[in-house]
Amino acid sequence: MNAIAWYVVETKRHREQVAAVFLAHQGITSYLPRMVQSPPPPVGREIGPLFPGYLFVRVSLASDFHRVTRMVGVKTFVSFGGAPVPVSEHVINVLRSRESSDGLIRCGNPWGGGSEVRIVEGPFRGLTAVLEQPLPASERVRVLMCVLQRETAVELPAKWLRQT
Repeated sequence: MNAIAWYVVETKRHREQVAAVFLAHQGITSYLPRMVQSPPPPVGREIGPLFPGYLFVRVSLASDFHRVTRMVGVKTFVSFGGAPVPVSEHVINVLRSRESSDGLIRCGNPWGGGSEVRIVEGPFRGLTAVLEQPLPASERVRVLMCVLQRETAVELPAKWLRQT
């Protein structure tokens, strides 16, 4: 079978972009979803791979397996049960749909500090709060709530909040 499909390859440490460039020079289509962390991490870059150490490639295993695995920056295909498993085109399309016009996926909380939010899940469901700040590299936020007549900082999952 010589069908072309998307697969995941493991790259050498911090070599996702290098592998993508070398694959492109050989005419092999790859996809490296990149994200912007918000807020920027205290250490490292603000823009980086969504899946550090991995890269999607669109190839025919029968004809391209050895070309890909011998490429600069590539370690191996990600395999299950001893064989590389194709990734659905739908997965790639979903990732690409999350990209903004600059090709980057924005992670973190879309609201700015000071935004009023409504808590829709959890023990504080039904209350409102003020977003103090998104927390680095997580899907949690810190909100200020008026509890017992004083402002109290509380950390909650961002998915529990809706902008008012």
